[in-house]
Amino acid sequence: MSGLRFKKWPIIMKIMAISAISIAFISGLNLFYFVPLIESRVVDARQNEIRNLVSMAHDIFDEYEVDVRKSQVTREDAQTRAAVRIKQLRFGENNYFWINDSNYRMVMHPTRPDLDGLDQSGFKDPTGKFIFKEFVDASRRDGSGFIEYLWPKPGTTLPVKKIAFVKLYEPWGWVIGGGVYVDDIEKDLRQLRIILMTGTAIFAIVTLSVAWIIGINITRPLHEVMQGLEEVAEGQTGVTLAKRIEITATDEIGLLTSKFNELMESLHRLSVFKKVIEEDASLEQVYMRLHWVFTETIGITDCVIYEISASGGGMRQAYPVTIHDEELFCNPEILSDCELCKAKRTGHIIDSTTFPSVCTMFQNPDGSRIHYCFPIIVGGGTTGVILFRAPRPASLEQARQTRARIGKAEHYINESLSVIETKRLMGNLRESSLRDPLTGLHNRRYLQEHMDNLVASMTRRKKSIGVIMCDIDYFKQVNDVHGHHAGDLVLKETATRIGKSIRETDVVIRFGGEEFLVILLDINGGESLEVAEKIRRNIEGTRFKVSEGTLEKTISLGISEFPDDSGTLWECIKFADVALYRAKDQGRNQSVRFIREMWSESQV
Repeated sequence: MSGLRFKKWPIIMKIMAISAISIAFISGLNLFYFVPLIESRVVDARQNEIRNLVSMAHDIFDEYEVDVRKSQVTREDAQTRAAVRIKQLRFGENNYFWINDSNYRMVMHPTRPDLDGLDQSGFKDPTGKFIFKEFVDASRRDGSGFIEYLWPKPGTTLPVKKIAFVKLYEPWGWVIGGGVYVDDIEKDLRQLRIILMTGTAIFAIVTLSVAWIIGINITRPLHEVMQGLEEVAEGQTGVTLAKRIEITATDEIGLLTSKFNELMESLHRLSVFKKVIEEDASLEQVYMRLHWVFTETIGITDCVIYEISASGGGMRQAYPVTIHDEELFCNPEILSDCELCKAKRTGHIIDSTTFPSVCTMFQNPDGSRIHYCFPIIVGGGTTGVILFRAPRPASLEQARQTRARIGKAEHYINESLSVIETKRLMGNLRESSLRDPLTGLHNRRYLQEHMDNLVASMTRRKKSIGVIMCDIDYFKQVNDVHGHHAGDLVLKETATRIGKSIRETDVVIRFGGEEFLVILLDINGGESLEVAEKIRRNIEGTRFKVSEGTLEKTISLGISEFPDDSGTLWECIKFADVALYRAKDQGRNQSVRFIREMWSESQV
């Protein structure tokens, strides 16, 4: 349970708690391990110091013994000189050397000269220890040794604990000793403890201060990030999405802050983008902006937006504007049968990086390209497909960058779905006003509204527009003989046959009565006559079903082409109408290509 409670603590409390525990652990380690260890080492060091000093003083005897052996001085004289010399030696404020012999007689004591020459075998300290007897016994037994006893400091009478080291000089039978008072060692240890405690306290203060500063520097940007995310989650858009957090570090917190700023910038751009497309007049403008974002902002250079036809049978390339079949990313068969498009059929993303040949409609003969297809699903159905194409990545880093760009594009697609659904609904309502209610074909109003865009697009691409004016031969007889209901059936079937004779991207318009206008987009010069003949043959071979049986009808067609015949599309329509009347005059059921002489004749 305590672990669960700790998980719920704020980060700064966790940092401070961990710091406090660390300080307590280090303090306990110092107090119960390092301090005793250091004290022990200090005591050992002082004892070693005494041993070394006594040994150095001990060596003085050898110097004078050499003179004795050389007969330069007598032994008594050498001993006197050595005792005087050692009497003058000091180490520390209260420390000195003394000499007694192996018979317990004091040879020299610098602070108690009253003991010199006297037998000290019965001398005891306040605890009852025979001090000099122990000096001699330790020297005889081991040659040297440490003795603890009580002895007053110089100038005082109160005995205190002292540790002495004594060493026997056998040639003379002397024992030299030196010691250190334990309270002097303890004084040094107290200073050491104060230093350690002060250092520990400073360490604790510094550690807690640094932990607090680190905690504040961590939690402040985290709180700002959380506040920003809460505002986004609560729908506080607008100015809030323009919020940015100042980056004050280059560590993980700085990286988190940077990523948050990137997120807010991305959300801000998405919000602005959505507002812009909401204000666009048509679905085509939304597609155009999406395409611009993909290519100019995100960096996906190859992308196509397909739109499923209202009938659901075919699809068209909504943006960029229609191009030749050989320039399509996919097999052109999908334009007439949208079920061949795997993204449309399945309703989920198609990613060729997971399986190179995942969609057989994608045109990639040399295998150098990958593709992602996103279905546009609105109102429970797929209304379009957005295809992205990119070079096959040569490294993991390139693959990551491509995936990141596709991920950004997906955000924009998802953000656009509600707008696309609204625009599509509005477009359908508007489209109904641009459609002939009987045949379902576009009407003259549609032509008036879209003619400028069609002309501008083909002019920019340096392509031609074919204009075919069609008129059912002897249509009035159908109404007169079989009734208007039969006439309506003939009109609807004629519209269907014309539609099946052209491409999905071409436009068929009911121009009036039994007249139909076909606009062929993106053609080469001379192709219009071939299409017109195809229409004529299809109508000629059709058996029109009416209540009394079947009818056979023919159709006359007049053809012109923009811009070869005229610089304006309306004039080309007029020229096609002139060519249509020429076909009527020449016996009907034929296709006539407009030539300039026909227009001159009409002026006569």
